[in-house]
Amino acid sequence: MSNEEIRERLERIDLPFKAPINKSVRDYIKQYTINGYKDSELILGRTTMYFPIFEHYLNVYQLPKSLKYLPIVESALRADVRSHAGAAGLWQFVPISARHFKLEVNSVVDERLDPYRSTEAAVKMLDFLYKELGDWPLVLAAYNCGLGRVQQAIRRARCNNYWDIQQYLPQDTRRYVPAFIAAAYLGNYYQDHGLTPRYPDMDLQDTRVFRVYSNLSFYKLSKAVNLPLDILKSLNPGFVGRYIPYNRKGHFLSVPAVYAAAVRAYLDELQNIALDTPEGYFETFYTVTPGDRIETLASLFESNTEELLEWNGLFHQDIVANQHLRIYLPKTNRIVRP
Repeated sequence: MSNEEIRERLERIDLPFKAPINKSVRDYIKQYTINGYKDSELILGRTTMYFPIFEHYLNVYQLPKSLKYLPIVESALRADVRSHAGAAGLWQFVPISARHFKLEVNSVVDERLDPYRSTEAAVKMLDFLYKELGDWPLVLAAYNCGLGRVQQAIRRARCNNYWDIQQYLPQDTRRYVPAFIAAAYLGNYYQDHGLTPRYPDMDLQDTRVFRVYSNLSFYKLSKAVNLPLDILKSLNPGFVGRYIPYNRKGHFLSVPAVYAAAVRAYLDELQNIALDTPEGYFETFYTVTPGDRIETLASLFESNTEELLEWNGLFHQDIVANQHLRIYLPKTNRIVRP
């Protein structure tokens, strides 16, 4: 494949910077599409689990959508992966960065492994770095090696162009931006290389999320709704103690969509939520899509945010992709998407 063909393809991807075609970029594209194609097919399959989460938070914080490809470089989209350097999760947070962005890390909960908490923290970090550096290749470099190292390289090179300062950056960081470009290429053109995504089980792909404030035992939930414990663990790797502890801000519980109704009933009982369907209305459910806001949904369903919060036992207005929301609609309305 010629450089010109690669260039034309990359220009059609909505990257937040102009991507050069150099040996590094070509080598990583070759690695993703030829040498490591089996791993790439697994990565492509896992995008169904995690891309909606990434897209949601990137939309909320108004950052470039293509940054969703960054965790391919960081973790190959494996939420439970840990590095020898002490980094963990989809976005590979080290403990000091996790603490700075208020991720909980202890013997019971490691929010670096939580796809929702870690993604929001990563997006906040990217937002902060962009405000400091104002250039996306430099931001990606700083995400990899730290803001101080990038600023030092800028001073040494006497310029702020990533491709000119990279000789002053660590070797891993020199590869990082080309790897990101190649990951974006993979996500958009894998079919042209004959790759077929190898999707996880449907129970891991099609999920619903609940915000839980009370203590919740995975074992008791598994027994109560007949949900296999291994699936529950796979979908919620951040709870290393295999239970959700009480928390005022709430934790996110992810379950297969087919168990959503049973889990909803179990959580209602656990959290003492008892609601009567208003006369002339019917109860139905809505699944949050990336970028949804509770204010917009309240307007859509001709209710208000306070009602949506009350119906779902929520104390916070921020909602997340795949969240399972209870709503009440007039009987004259159609049932919304479950």
